[in-house]
Amino acid sequence: MNRRQILISGASIAGLACAYWLRSYGFAVTIVEIAPATRPGGQAVDLRGAGRTVIERMGMLDDARCIGLDQAGISWVDQQGRTRAAIGSDDFDGEGFISEIEILRGDLVDLLHRRLDDEVEYLFNDSIMRLA
Repeated sequence: MNRRQILISGASIAGLACAYWLRSYGFAVTIVEIAPATRPGGQAVDLRGAGRTVIERMGMLDDARCIGLDQAGISWVDQQGRTRAAIGSDDFDGEGFISEIEILRGDLVDLLHRRLDDEVEYLFNDSIMRLA
């Protein structure tokens, strides 16, 4: 029986997450990325709401917590250095002003890439020109 094949353009968060789910449903996945490897760097990503739910359903929540940024919260301090107000990262069940889990974009890409490494085909330094 031939498995259905899927071609994904881009090995960033969306492409890798899409590949994870399609692979879990039995599709043969190929990811084409114009860069020579997954791209490091970028801003921090809050894992809250739907993002947190998805990463948990992917079985990666504990891994995300381990590589997440260490943030206790935010404080407002006056000119004398006294804290006037504070919000902890665990306030509001991690869904408040400060996210309970914040992870660097590149670290999230690495986490997804490592989880998929042996399960999908990667074509780095390439791009899609046409589909036959």
